[in-house]
Amino acid sequence: MHNESDKGEDTGRPSGKKPELGLARGNADPRAGESALAREFAERALAPLINDLRGRSGELEPRRVASAVGMRLEQLAGCLELPEEELQKSPPPEYLEARLEPFAMVIGVVRDVFGGDNNRVRSWLRTTRPELDGQTPLDAMCVPAGIQSVIHFVLNAWLGNAD
Repeated sequence: MHNESDKGEDTGRPSGKKPELGLARGNADPRAGESALAREFAERALAPLINDLRGRSGELEPRRVASAVGMRLEQLAGCLELPEEELQKSPPPEYLEARLEPFAMVIGVVRDVFGGDNNRVRSWLRTTRPELDGQTPLDAMCVPAGIQSVIHFVLNAWLGNAD
């Protein structure tokens, strides 16, 4: 039975519309897209899978993210289109967290799929995928529009959605 006060009110429940896929806070990397629903889901579901990418401050650490994807710090800097010095600052600049979150999201999903096997994660990231126009996920993540494609691909595969 419905309460009369419920009629016509916005209950705050999500609509049937698919959210934009991305994980970003505050000063988000515009290449990653934003969605509060995707952010909340990713933070809750993936947090345990990416705790090792965070430092004592709780922020994502560039060196740890680079290592997880099998890159050197200078390669990650190039991929993020930032000077390497920005990635070496301690504490890291506030905007850096938003730039690293999409990488952490992909790492977390792929780790979950492969049971935490970091070697398989790195291998998967370096294998060409027809779903990404023949690019490797790692190469696609380093192209402005590519990170969104990789996130969309891994989340749909992880959630079992056929798109």
